[in-house]
Amino acid sequence: MPREKKPVSMPSKKSNVIYENWRVYSKHHKLMFRCNEKKARWYLEKQLATALPKEERAIKLNFEAKGDGHKHGDYMVEDRSNICVSCGGNEYLTMHHVGKLYSRHSCQFILYPNHELSFIVPEMYRHWMPLVVKSKSSRDLLLLCKHCHDDYEQKAMSFKKASVKRFNIPLEGSGWCTFPEYKNAKKAASALIRSSDKIPQERQQVLKTTVLDFWKDYDKKEYKGDDLDLILKECSELVDHFKGPDYIEHGQSAIQQLTSKCVLNDKGQETWPDLEAFIKEWRQHFLDNLNPKHLSQLWSVDADIYTR
Repeated sequence: MPREKKPVSMPSKKSNVIYENWRVYSKHHKLMFRCNEKKARWYLEKQLATALPKEERAIKLNFEAKGDGHKHGDYMVEDRSNICVSCGGNEYLTMHHVGKLYSRHSCQFILYPNHELSFIVPEMYRHWMPLVVKSKSSRDLLLLCKHCHDDYEQKAMSFKKASVKRFNIPLEGSGWCTFPEYKNAKKAASALIRSSDKIPQERQQVLKTTVLDFWKDYDKKEYKGDDLDLILKECSELVDHFKGPDYIEHGQSAIQQLTSKCVLNDKGQETWPDLEAFIKEWRQHFLDNLNPKHLSQLWSVDADIYTR
């Protein structure tokens, strides 16, 4: 059953239709993929396809496609329902991405102002994945209501934090440079702004001295009764760290590690077993933590991660 709704702030909506379920057939009438109405109209207007009068929301390509499309009976060519895959609700729907980018060729949905895209395999990892993994696929793009989406995001954050030890790099990345004197002044100024009424007078004086000593060097002039509030404000907003020459993002390092082992398949194409396992771990995490009762039986944790 759809879960009990809590108050949620969303922009006004025009429709809950996200999946538009247009069928795209090859010249030889093989169902290749699905798309939204806008994409179907584009094919028709460019005379790249012909509408099929006996089948609603269906077009046939007028040219030989480069690829063969998706297999018959595959999850990618079945009708999709406009409901949350977790609870079955049809309000405040949001697309939730399990691991790869979608492209205009495979996209079969349209997003209205109250809909958003988000990712189960987070963007911090997905951004660095090989193009053959992250492009031209919406297999892992799933539909959730806002409530289920927010619930899962909290659990996904815990899973991300576990990757810190696994990949030996903090989530904020590695290779930051800091200005200790800026950091000390910023910390002291922030404390005075935030809770000076709770800090003993003696400690307040120490913090003010820290700020004003820094200000003397920073602004090259003595403090002579200037507006202390303005000085505290400026010091509290100091940038006390920056990305050094050796900085590397958490996701970049993780994907480098996951793709360090490359194996050629029987067609001579590159595959990355560790990356495959990583994406499938996120898929399984999604199933285990959300228990989506309305997810298609054709959707599989073990489905291919590649889009060639």
